[in-house]
Amino acid sequence: MRNFARRAALILITGLCFFPVSAQQQTAGEPSVSMPRETPAGAPDYGRISDLVASYASPFYYPALLRRYQAADTTLTTEEFRMLYYGYPSQPGYQPLASRSRFADSLTMAFSPYESPTPEIYRRMVGFANELLKENPFSMRDLNVLAFVYQAIGEPEQARAQMFKVHGILKAIQSTGTGLGVKSPWFVIYQADAEDVLALMGARFSKPVAMSASVEFYPVSNMGEKGQRGLYFDISRIYNGRNRRAAFE
Repeated sequence: MRNFARRAALILITGLCFFPVSAQQQTAGEPSVSMPRETPAGAPDYGRISDLVASYASPFYYPALLRRYQAADTTLTTEEFRMLYYGYPSQPGYQPLASRSRFADSLTMAFSPYESPTPEIYRRMVGFANELLKENPFSMRDLNVLAFVYQAIGEPEQARAQMFKVHGILKAIQSTGTGLGVKSPWFVIYQADAEDVLALMGARFSKPVAMSASVEFYPVSNMGEKGQRGLYFDISRIYNGRNRRAAFE
């Protein structure tokens, strides 16, 4: 029997959408990737966003926006989610190349050995997920786990609040381009975010291919549209122009 963690990640709950464990595990009968229909707003200007979120006089002042986000304020717009997500690299806690926290291991261990976790185990999972979100408040996979656990312990409003954040982050990322070419990629600030976006869209994807020092291409087998073979992500902010560049000079 599959372990509880794998089954948990595949559960669909009314009004909520949870990520598949692995896009490679999906069957050939899965539907095509669901692409956004909105016209992209354009690539994020990290410098301009950094200035806006740092200004007390700005409507996008970061501490105020972050409080609204943490409270799952449903009046947050896609533009405000863009400021939150792409403004985070200018905040002290941003460490895109740091090792995954020990709380990730704790969360995995809490899931794995139990077919039917007890309420106490679920509460521990909430604690671990919240600790992870202190380190990266925009981790879609950790928000997803938190939503699942809240639903499991009978707190659907809290579950919906986490999924509101997930979908807000997703729309912000998808607003940065079409995702269909090197010149119009989707911008992410963590490597894992690209995979989370693909999983949330139902993509069957394989390992990324570096197209340049800043753009990676993820082959997707169920794109649906003729001539489209995958999606492109800009990861330039993760490396901030360092480390990967030498390979392309």
